Amino acid sequence: MKTAADAMGDIPRLRAELEASEFDAIVACSPENVRYISDVMIDTMKSIRDRLGFIVWAKGRDPVFILCQVEEAYVRQKTWIEDIRGYREFFVKPTDLLADVLKELGLADGKIGIELEYFAAKYLLSLKEQLPNLKVDACDPLFRKVRSIKTSREVATLQEAFRGTEKAMLATFATTRVGETEYSLSRRLADGIMLSGADIVAFNHINAGPNTGFPHAAPTGYQVQKGDYVKADSGGWYPGAYPSNVGRTAKMGKPTAEEQDIWKRLREIHHTIADMLRPGNTGGQLFDVAAKLHAKHGLPFPFAHNGHSIGLELHEYPMIKPEENTVFEPGMVCTVETRIRFVGEKGLHMEDLYHITESGPVLLSDAFDNEEILVV
Repeated sequence: MKTAADAMGDIPRLRAELEASEFDAIVACSPENVRYISDVMIDTMKSIRDRLGFIVWAKGRDPVFILCQVEEAYVRQKTWIEDIRGYREFFVKPTDLLADVLKELGLADGKIGIELEYFAAKYLLSLKEQLPNLKVDACDPLFRKVRSIKTSREVATLQEAFRGTEKAMLATFATTRVGETEYSLSRRLADGIMLSGADIVAFNHINAGPNTGFPHAAPTGYQVQKGDYVKADSGGWYPGAYPSNVGRTAKMGKPTAEEQDIWKRLREIHHTIADMLRPGNTGGQLFDVAAKLHAKHGLPFPFAHNGHSIGLELHEYPMIKPEENTVFEPGMVCTVETRIRFVGEKGLHMEDLYHITESGPVLLSDAFDNEEILVV
């Protein structure tokens, strides 16, 4: 039978954080944290928002998994958690079963941590009706802290995901032809992402010409012209429910001297920020440096962030953003996202993933070298 040691996430670290916390128990309710603890993703928790799942983990106890009976047989095959309680959808309220489990654990008037960033107000009110003396506070920071340090299996999974998407982008760019529509590019890139091993395409923004000046434009019937930039910001969900998030740019025909100079300046900024992904630095420090470098190089910088961690969610913490004071630690991963946009004219985008180690950052997205802009 599967054990906690078989899970992709760091279950011992999570248990230790729980035991050291202020809470008598923590309750995971988001699809991502339920997946992190149980090591199985329940897709319908995302697609059917009221099909709730909970993992109740009390101090000194083993976790209890509450889920819809529809998913129970599948989950029993995949998870290491032994105590699984299923509810019959539309006959039993998930929050009623949650209240029953908390009573059983002697926590009717205890203090629990729950994901208040995810748990809807109507569910919280329902739980408090059942347990009026229950004390509830947010445990989102606890989960963020644990998940920010990736296990070796998580790092390997993310690297494989990024490399797969990179290869799909490279193949799509290399076969782009004048007159081809953005619709065609999008479908070919989506096929490539799926063929690279993704379970599903997470998002897919590939544009050409003036549409590259938008950050996340949907594909259109615009036909690629000679001299256009082609820009992609795309990713897939790969096995284990881990995503990729890659940014790359190509040029239809030889760049002008000015275009080559802009790309060189962007790459210099990109490398400088990436090299700062070292233990002891913070995302706030990196963001400040990025802003100064853009100003130095005469490039606009209207952005709210310059990169982010990634895991079971596309944007995780720490981020490269203003006032981000979380200190980078070995084992974290972070993207560096360097770009410029001129709305209605052009946009250039590069986004890479790095593993933060004691000796410095290690590039994980190494399957599509974008040091020199790709010329098609």
